[in-house]
Amino acid sequence: MSEEIWRWGAGEIASAIRKKDVSCLEVFESCQRRVSQVNPAVNAIVDTMEAEGRAAALEADAALARQEDVGPLHGVPVTIKVNIDVAGRATTNGVAAFSDRIATEDSPLVGKWRDAGAIVVGRTNTPAMSFGLFTNNNLYGRTLNPWNAELSPGGSSGGAAVSVATGMVPLAHGNDSGGSIRYPAYCCGIFGIRPTFGRVAHYSGTSPADLPIMSQLAVVNGPFARSVADLRLALWAMAGHDPRDPWSVHEPVVRGPAPGPSKVAMLADLPGVERDPETVAAVRQAAAWLADAGYQVEEVTPPRFAEASALRDRLLIHEIRQGMLEMIEAHAPPEEINEARALLGAVPPVDFDQFREGLARRTTIIREWLLFMRDYPLVLTPTAWRKPQPVDFYRDPVALTEAMVLELSPLHVPPLLGLPSMAVPTGPVAGVPMGVQLMASQFEEERLLVAAEAIERRVGLLKPMDPVFSAIGDDR
Repeated sequence: MSEEIWRWGAGEIASAIRKKDVSCLEVFESCQRRVSQVNPAVNAIVDTMEAEGRAAALEADAALARQEDVGPLHGVPVTIKVNIDVAGRATTNGVAAFSDRIATEDSPLVGKWRDAGAIVVGRTNTPAMSFGLFTNNNLYGRTLNPWNAELSPGGSSGGAAVSVATGMVPLAHGNDSGGSIRYPAYCCGIFGIRPTFGRVAHYSGTSPADLPIMSQLAVVNGPFARSVADLRLALWAMAGHDPRDPWSVHEPVVRGPAPGPSKVAMLADLPGVERDPETVAAVRQAAAWLADAGYQVEEVTPPRFAEASALRDRLLIHEIRQGMLEMIEAHAPPEEINEARALLGAVPPVDFDQFREGLARRTTIIREWLLFMRDYPLVLTPTAWRKPQPVDFYRDPVALTEAMVLELSPLHVPPLLGLPSMAVPTGPVAGVPMGVQLMASQFEEERLLVAAEAIERRVGLLKPMDPVFSAIGDDR
């Protein structure tokens, strides 16, 4: 072969397997060699499933030998985050005290990926309780950004993003209630999509109770990939209803012809919010590329952008304040505790009436956005107003202001609205990954993907990267 299989994308792997150019076992072993080579340096896959993966690959080859019909991901290696259930494995969520939470069945999306033929080869790292924009915990340790060990790989799905960026797998699962797919994709220079709320079923039976209501409305699951084509393949294999998630949609929205160029509302400034010039430059560059592809880009602020971000924070942080902070303080490393305290200190508390009124206000804002998106089917923003954060940002206690929290507003608006959004890389700047966010209306993921392809054509196809360092230092 001209190049090693682990360098291939998911679609390329699946096609080669169907044509019998390679076997599922050959694909698995190639990716496993890559895991052995780079995972010790980045610590992204923290629950390896080598024996299970090899057995699944052999069975996948046997299915082909029996001439069975196979799914679109047949033989494709994938990783699953440690905060949802994989049958027979512990759903630790980065906490040692949860190591006895052994799943008896797969979460819905894991089952759907397996039904599509994907082979789960490992579980990826997350901060304790999946809280925060960094990926470190006392159980597994820190995941490092392969671009620069001094930068966050993003959180909470940092291990997932790193496993894809470095070529250990072509696809990875993550979840997102405040940026936990889009921020790691941004920090690691790959694609990550947060689908419409309800598009992908969310459930883990190892959890002792259902999430509080705003957390239920905010969290979604989605994939990471190095190409838009692979992201599309992964998303549609993952999507669909499951009775264990009453919020999940019963029927997939029919995908018709690919949507053509449309009007785009570009947000390159938010009054009162500090920004890095590189993030604004990325937005304007992406806008120019979209315009070249036939999109009509206008600099327009979507309705109540800052208000939507602040409302998401108040509702979701209220639930963290009430139910999660004690667990974080008991089980998380010091910097995660500092991050939680800083965020809670910057977000005003709410009482029951304010929480109830906030949920009602959420409906009003969603309505305004849906009406706005009749005229502007796409919204282009930074992924965050700041470049990827230094890994030691919360090493010491930090006092945040509400304006500083709004620097994350592009990450926080979609979870309040339940709208699909995705992180799209625009290429590194001075060795640091850079990118933008695209948003669309409900169940318009295909519109996002088509627009992202217009940007991808200008950036070029992403290749797996080698970490810029060889080992995890003692001080990491």
